[in-house]
Order: sequence, then structure tokens, then C-alpha cells
Amino acid sequence: MSNDKDLIEKVVNEAIQVQEISVDIIRTNRHSTFELSHAKPFVDVVSNMESHPSQSEEAFNLYKKSVITHYHVLSSLTSKLSAKECVFLEYQQTPVVLEILYEIDRDFRHSIEEFVRVIDDSDDILMLEAIRLHCGYYGITSAKDFAAVPGSTFNILVQILERADIDREHKKAILAAKSWGLNTTYVFGDKFTRTLRRTRDINMALKEEREFLKNIWLEPVKTSKKLMAEWVPFEGFGQSGYDRNRYFDGYMNKFKKYVYEAHKSGVHLANIVMLPTHVGDIGHHIGPSYYNLCKDEMCMNILESVTQVMAKTLKNAYHMGEIKGIPDIGSIATGSTAAAMVTILEWEGFTSDMFIELFSRRFENYKLEHPFDRVMVGDLHVNDFLDFISRGEQIIRERPMGYGGYIGKTKVDLSPLLFNTELNNPQWYAFPGCAITTRTTALLRFVDQPCLLAPEPPSIVTLVNLVSMYPEKAIFPAELCKKCASARYLPSKCSYCRSKNLGI
Repeated sequence: MSNDKDLIEKVVNEAIQVQEISVDIIRTNRHSTFELSHAKPFVDVVSNMESHPSQSEEAFNLYKKSVITHYHVLSSLTSKLSAKECVFLEYQQTPVVLEILYEIDRDFRHSIEEFVRVIDDSDDILMLEAIRLHCGYYGITSAKDFAAVPGSTFNILVQILERADIDREHKKAILAAKSWGLNTTYVFGDKFTRTLRRTRDINMALKEEREFLKNIWLEPVKTSKKLMAEWVPFEGFGQSGYDRNRYFDGYMNKFKKYVYEAHKSGVHLANIVMLPTHVGDIGHHIGPSYYNLCKDEMCMNILESVTQVMAKTLKNAYHMGEIKGIPDIGSIATGSTAAAMVTILEWEGFTSDMFIELFSRRFENYKLEHPFDRVMVGDLHVNDFLDFISRGEQIIRERPMGYGGYIGKTKVDLSPLLFNTELNNPQWYAFPGCAITTRTTALLRFVDQPCLLAPEPPSIVTLVNLVSMYPEKAIFPAELCKKCASARYLPSKCSYCRSKNLGI
């Protein structure tokens, strides 16, 4: 890991800038209708980023130029977006990049074809996992996860790839394309459940599930268009606000050169398929849903104060020389915001275990209420929220039970919470004297949309800079335990996890 102070300063500044500009845009425009032009200041921040001399410019451009290309192509097709369009915006890049790589690297294409052949011979895996998901076997699931947790699409791909006799580096690329990369909006299990509801034929449901899984690899762009036309979880809820055919054509034509340059320079395939898809700030994080959410003053102040906790903690850590490498930046950014969120909960007497039990019990009842129309990806952010507050609680608890408010050697600076006027006056939003859940209930509004509280923009910037340091090494998929909060409620889930053993 580089100890270059200039590089660390660059990444710290970029991580703070992308988060703060996103929050600033939301505060400024939240009471108006979202327009793509509102995201231009974020695009400008990314446009001004430059790779460090010790980094690969070709790898760095996979993110930077993708953000710019995405913005300009989308802006040429529409000036506005509805909240329902947001789900598709960061799933449209990986399919294009995969198809470009199929042209460049025939060996990779052959590996994809062999992988699909193995999918055809893996009905035992597909049937078992589809039934488990339909029945809610794993409890709360993180269907779209970068780790191979139980019930995730990633976990199922790991099981199938274990049987495939293909190049190990190609396996990494496949897994990266459906974990930190976002190859189509496809989530395993949705097609099975919807077909079962319509036909009551389990074999037909399996067939349709299998065909979709195969097609996202054989024809990723075509399949993505089909999924966008009528998104599988919600029939009749498809994308219609802009011409998706023109988007895919325009993005491919403008972005192809950067894929070629990255491939030629030796950037690992797993990094090439993963980096371009992180364009979600445009229309998703900075978009209609966050505008609507943050019209509430308490919600807006939670987002701002938590962001300020992250910024102050990162700056303090840098000036104290406590950041030794790029991964530390991501750890401090996410750890400090987690600590801030839990601090808000603890003010009103809540603990992470209360919410783990609440959401776990709610899941069991919800699947009974919605046996055929439960969305498999629905609990993704619930799972994230529980993991997040569980980590935050450990950070702020006094030793020996916790870390005493520290992330490594860095003290979390909670002063932006402690001195926030709105957060210190919950009675403005409730019956005076009874404002004992006001801040927590506002925080819970973010459970279904936690991207900026997580916070994703600094995490992405950290990832981009780390990959650009070691472009020839597949940074993801990573073999790591997430210490899932939901596993505290159902500890036997861990026996189904493949996160620490990807078998590649």
C-alpha cells in the first residue's frame, strides 16, 4: 500500500467532495422537480478528478469517463426523470462493457459460453435456491450484494462457477460483474416466483428463471432492455421516460474507447466490468426519491449532519497522520457515518438488536402477506441498515464491549450531531414533551434509500482510487465475512454463506 501523502490527501478530498456536493444539490433543489441539470455540479467535481502519477489513468477513466458519458447521453434523451426511472440508471453500463469485452477478448467470450452451459446443467442448484428464496428460507436477504451471502444472486453464481472448468481470472470477472458491477436489474428468484404465481407450474418457473440467468450473460444489453421494458418485480412498472435503445447505443459508441484502452493497458477484466457502473449519483442519489425524502427538515438535517461527521472525522484523521492507506479512507468514511446513525438511535433509547428483531419478525409476516408478489431485492437495504447500525454500535460503545468511539486510532467527531439545531429540537416536530422517537423515525425513512447515509459516493471514490493503484489485480470479488447483523438473529445462516470461500 502506498504511503504517498499526496495520494492520500487527494483521495480524502475527493471522497469528501463527492459526498458534500451530492448533499448540497439535494438541499438546494429538494422542493422543486428534479432535472438532470441539477446533477451537473457533481459531474463537474468528477470531471476535475485526475489520476495520481502512481495510478493507472486507464483504470481511473473507467469511472470518470463513465460518469461523464452517462450524464451527457442521458441528458441528450431527457431533461427530467421520474422516481421509478432511478432504479435502472446504474445498471445500464455493465451490460455494455461486457459486450465490448466479448468483441475484444474471444477467450473471455468462450468462458462465458462455457459458464452458460454449466448453468444449463445446474437445475439442482437453481431449483433449490429458488424454492428457498420463494419460501423465505434465509430470512432477511441481501439479494444484490457484493459478498456471497445466503440468498444473494452472487452466492448462486459462486455455486455454479465452482462446477465450471474455465479460467480463474474469468471467474473473477463474472463475479465482479454481478456483485460490485451491476449486470442488468436481474435478481435471482423474482422470475421464478412470478411465473409460479401465473402458471402454478414449478418446472415452468424453473425454466424461465434459468433462461433469464443465461441471457444476462449471453446477451446482456438485449436482456437489460427487456428487463427495463417491464421490470420483473413489478409488472407494468417498466422504464419509459427516455429511449433506452438510444441510451445503450450512445453509451457504447462514446465509451468503447475507454474499455479498449483499459484492456490494452492490462487492467484486470474484473475491474473493467465493475468500475463503469458507479454513476448512481446522477438521477439516483441526486434524484427524485432523495428530493422527496429530504423535503422533511428532520431528514435533511440528519443527512447533512451525518455527512459533516464523516467529513470532519476524515479531515482529522488525515491531519493526525492516522490514514496509512486508501482502504483506511473508506473504513473511516463508512464507520463514522454508522457511528453517527447509532448515536441518533441511542438518544432515544434504541439499540441495533431491537431493529434486528423487529425487521426479522416483520420479514416472516410480510412473506405470508405477499407470497407471490414479494420482491426478492426488497430487503436489500433493510439488510444494509441492520449491518450498518450494528457496526456503528460497536464503534461507539465503551471498551471492552466496543471501540470507545474509535475507528482504529481515529476518534469519530460527533460534534456536527451534537450542535445541530434541528436534531436538538425534536419538539418542533411533535407534541411538546412527547418527542421521544421523532429523530429515530426520521432516520428510519432512510432504510429503503440509505445510499447517501452509507455513504456510497466516498466508498466508490475509495474503490476507484484503490483499483487504479493496482489495476492488474482483481480487487473484487473479495473473500471476506460481512459479520451480518441478521445472522445474530439466525446464526445458522452462516453455514450457507460463501463469502469467505468463493471456490475460485
